[in-house]
Amino acid sequence: MRSNTVYNAVTLIFVGLAVGAGVVTAAIAADIWRPPILAPDEDTALPPTRAALVSPTPGPSWTPSPTRESSATLPPTATPSLTITAPPTTTDTPGPTATGTASPTASRAQPTATVTPTATWTPSATMPLSPSPPGPPGTPTPTLSPYPFIVQPGTPLLRENFAYTEVGCDWQGIAGQAVTARGEPVIDVEVRVVGDDFPDTATTTGANTTYGPAGWELVLSDAPNDDRYAVALWAGDRQISPTVEVAFPGTCQQNLAIVNFVQTRPF
Repeated sequence: MRSNTVYNAVTLIFVGLAVGAGVVTAAIAADIWRPPILAPDEDTALPPTRAALVSPTPGPSWTPSPTRESSATLPPTATPSLTITAPPTTTDTPGPTATGTASPTASRAQPTATVTPTATWTPSATMPLSPSPPGPPGTPTPTLSPYPFIVQPGTPLLRENFAYTEVGCDWQGIAGQAVTARGEPVIDVEVRVVGDDFPDTATTTGANTTYGPAGWELVLSDAPNDDRYAVALWAGDRQISPTVEVAFPGTCQQNLAIVNFVQTRPF
């Protein structure tokens, strides 16, 4: 019982406090009472600031235009009629036409492109045709020699005696050599020489190496003369080279005749 009394007393205290707080809050909200804590300090309160009125700078004056009184009834609006007048047609008069110059066209119509057909060239039947120049002559086909040896091109060659310089001009002879097409020496082939006042005399290739490994030589005279001589290669009783004719001029500068032979096939 005692505890209920204490509980009721505490409840009444809290209710009273709540009612008092509500009254104070309402008074502050209605600006009826201002508690001391919310009042400004008189020493620190600033005086109210007065706003300075600034007079506007006078600008240009604007005078309103008189208001046009509208009539009660507007007159009917006239619809302007637009009349389009075509400009006068101008006809260009062409001036004098110079020779070789196209005259201006009076019509202004859009020009139409004209396709010009391509001309086709037809050769004339009477046009002369020039023959083509002849080409270089063909290489003649070498004639097959009936002999297995041929005379080397460039021989016979007449020159001064170089084999016997100690004799000098007191000598005349004929010499040479025989080789294969690859330049290999051909040994022991018989060489025969006969002349106007010189009997048929023979030697063999390789007998005198002064003119090469397969060299040969025959002395014809102890002095230069202008006799004629014939030279050929033989194998037994068969001639195996063409006959070469040598004619000496009878001078010391041409007292040696060089005749070379080249083998082209077996013999």
